[in-house]
Amino acid sequence: MKFSLPAMVFGLSLFAASDAAKIEIRATTGPGLIPVSSTTYIGDDRKAYPLGSSFDGCRKTSYNWIREICIDSDRARAHIIYSGGTKKCFKRTRSSSKLCGGNESCNKGVCNRCWEYDYTVVKCTW
Repeated sequence: MKFSLPAMVFGLSLFAASDAAKIEIRATTGPGLIPVSSTTYIGDDRKAYPLGSSFDGCRKTSYNWIREICIDSDRARAHIIYSGGTKKCFKRTRSSSKLCGGNESCNKGVCNRCWEYDYTVVKCTW
């Protein structure tokens, strides 16, 4: 059987898209600034589902198809339990921070910092 390169690329893209889900946490800290943060679930459909401010631990969401989401920052992992009982697990695969807000966001040498954490799908082992 012979496969064309475009067919193989298309097949691989379908395979990669099957686990496109991820969790994104974004936070901004700085002088005189109450930390501002958000947690977003990006589904396999690549749509963003806001989950509110960042958190550590388990909580319910406003989405009836998610029973519970848990984030364990110390162990760099998370999981979602869907309403049907299926569990999807995530591991933190990216952590970064950078100065943000320009010079006007600095006070006495301390500046705003933007933090980004991404959790991607892994096999459930916990």
